[in-house]
Amino acid sequence: MRPLLLIVEGQGDEKAAPILVRKILEQHGHYDVVLRPAQRRGEYPAVAKSFDNFFLAATKERAPILWIMDFDNKGYDCPYREASNLSERANQLHPDWPIAFAFLVKEFETLFLHDEAATRAVFADIPKQVAFPEQPERIRGAKEWLSEKRPKGSAYKESVHQQKITAHLNIDLLRQKSADFAHLERSLLKLINAPIPA
Repeated sequence: MRPLLLIVEGQGDEKAAPILVRKILEQHGHYDVVLRPAQRRGEYPAVAKSFDNFFLAATKERAPILWIMDFDNKGYDCPYREASNLSERANQLHPDWPIAFAFLVKEFETLFLHDEAATRAVFADIPKQVAFPEQPERIRGAKEWLSEKRPKGSAYKESVHQQKITAHLNIDLLRQKSADFAHLERSLLKLINAPIPA
């Protein structure tokens, strides 16, 4: 069995990210990956500030690390640059430790706007005439978008709905429509075969 540690941002991600990762692994026929309990470390600014401590604590799990975060914070304009910076810091602390950073622009729920069928499977109350955005990454506030499209008095609740919609996501569709998801998938498949340094 191969271990893998997920580090995520928020409460809803703790349950939703493992579902998404398992869906990807199952589609590729990988059933021997054991997910360690996901660690919640907050938004990117907090992660950047305390990264060294977070990373060293994570290595104690003796598993490759897939770090999934939203990328909607002001003051940061390039997820690839930030991911590269974190990778360099990790390598200085523990050379060759298998770690990858998957930034989702602008947030995890952006994936739901890419997959209308999955979202409507859970939110059947979104009116049929509502058009889903053609470029979800340009929307700041996918959670708010979902809430606004539902009937008055209903709202998207991360702790309730995130894992439910994630369970319906179409992996093939996301791979075609979301560069962020495609990067996450590639990183995951590379990590599961990476050896742990002594």
